[in-house]
Amino acid sequence: MNLVSNEYLDQIHQDALQVLEETGIRCSSPEVRQILEDTGLAAYDETTEHLHVLSPLVEQALADTPKRDQYWIRENAFGVGGTAPFVHDDTSGELIQPTFDNVAQIARIVDQADVVDFMARGVLIPKQEVRVMETIIENCNKPVYAAAVTEAGIEKARQIHETRGGFTIQFSIINSPLNIIDSMIPPFLSCVRKGIPIYVSTMPMAGLSAPYSMSGLVTLTHAEALFGITLAQVLNPGIMVVHAGLPSIASIKDNYAVNLGLISFNIANLIMEKVNQRLNLPSIQTACTTSQAHPNEIAEKEAVNGYALMKKYGFHQMRHSFGFLKELVSFSIAKLERHIDLCRETTPDQAPAYQVDDYDPEGVAVIMRNGSQANYMRENHTVRNTGKVFLA
Repeated sequence: MNLVSNEYLDQIHQDALQVLEETGIRCSSPEVRQILEDTGLAAYDETTEHLHVLSPLVEQALADTPKRDQYWIRENAFGVGGTAPFVHDDTSGELIQPTFDNVAQIARIVDQADVVDFMARGVLIPKQEVRVMETIIENCNKPVYAAAVTEAGIEKARQIHETRGGFTIQFSIINSPLNIIDSMIPPFLSCVRKGIPIYVSTMPMAGLSAPYSMSGLVTLTHAEALFGITLAQVLNPGIMVVHAGLPSIASIKDNYAVNLGLISFNIANLIMEKVNQRLNLPSIQTACTTSQAHPNEIAEKEAVNGYALMKKYGFHQMRHSFGFLKELVSFSIAKLERHIDLCRETTPDQAPAYQVDDYDPEGVAVIMRNGSQANYMRENHTVRNTGKVFLA
């Protein structure tokens, strides 16, 4: 069943290529500039500090990227994913600091749950990359993804990849819109050179750091992820790279906080996934989470909407689908267990009706007009579309 037409999906891809070529990425890393400029298909503009990447280079990178069926997580895979800085105390409702016992408990639950296919750490324990990885793999035999930015963490990740397998490192190397995060470049390049599989993650927010329209939001998300995929493939052709673009929506009524409970949030991530399916790319997005700060009936309804939509339209991987609460700030183990049951019980015919907005021809112009500056709150395009899109 089609959510949107193939022409819609193909246009998003073409628009993203145009963004990389004509607008480019703000890049202060001499090493990144050199890597891409040496191909003869990228150029740095010193006046704008933007690195422009030509479409043939991106297309070559996509040809080199291992295809979807070469990744070790099956289609239609729900996962825990993510990293909440707090644990939700399911007795008091308070937020508490995560512990290694929490990590181990989450891993054990995931390992035993038939509807959960992969996991990340779930909660954040700062400056403990190696021990977090060890705790997860000691308690969970399923595919895992983690974070690694230190030398020790990257070395541990290499060891796990080469001995255990089923292991991926997530990187966010772009701060939306279209800005390289300098501090993330050295560990990213280190992992790529070592051949460790990676997720290229980015999270533009419609109305805050991305256009306030469905196709415009997905276009910017796709462009940012394509940049990371291209950089990885130029540096190490054939490395496993997963498109982890996560289009999200700022709640203008809630001081521009991200609203993860919207049906339209699930739809945006499904459309991003469908663009990747057209390109035969391994793909991980986010769905089935909530706008609620505590587990409740609304959180359950929002999750069921997500599970049903995913089952109706199909996907590759969706993360944050179980224990996370509002804005991914906290993780509830009770919600994890309850929503495993909800996911198992939900059927495709429970999917809510949703009419995707027509392709927005202004999307690319809006992205180019804003470039690497987050001016979308003051953008006329946002003002005109407020109250007309992302309503549910």
